[in-house]
Amino acid sequence: MKLVAAFFAAFVYVCFTQNLVLTGGYGASEVIRSAARPKQIILFSIMIAYFSTVTSLICRVVLFIPAIKNSSTIISLAVYSGILTAVYFVSVLILKVLLGKSDWSDIEIEKFFRQTAVSAFNTIVLAIPFITERATYGVHEAIAQGLGAGVAFLLATALVHLGMRKLEENTEAPINFRGTPALFMYIAILCLAFSGIMGKSLFF
Repeated sequence: MKLVAAFFAAFVYVCFTQNLVLTGGYGASEVIRSAARPKQIILFSIMIAYFSTVTSLICRVVLFIPAIKNSSTIISLAVYSGILTAVYFVSVLILKVLLGKSDWSDIEIEKFFRQTAVSAFNTIVLAIPFITERATYGVHEAIAQGLGAGVAFLLATALVHLGMRKLEENTEAPINFRGTPALFMYIAILCLAFSGIMGKSLFF
């Protein structure tokens, strides 16, 4: 029961209490791009959850090695980046075999792998191992953090997309504030709202 409670607490923390995108700014640029192309939101969020979960889990296991656990932040970044790169290349190799047997066209496959690369090498994915290390989470909580990262991205993107639609429908806004300025102001208010739920962030 304690493991389930810890898993749920870590999941909720990343998704809502300290949404990685809206309070940390991780993957913010991709959120805006995905919000403009809502058909890609679900797939992109799933890929972020996958890479975050696998990378976080492997990094959590690697932290049992004293030399890595006691290393500097730069060394940890290099190790985590290396693990993420390895996970990416292994995943790509497996996907190439699977997609090669599918009915997808070469253009669709190329587009999919571009999205895979962007989702894998995203700041939100690389932030998860550091949060896991900083909070001294266990393996089950590391998995929760990874899954929560995907849901956090989905939530942030959905809110930004909703804001985009409402701003486009608003004809009363001054001309100089329409478009990008209004969108940035809306995102800033969202960030303030989520940041106000808790005080100091765990990953700053």
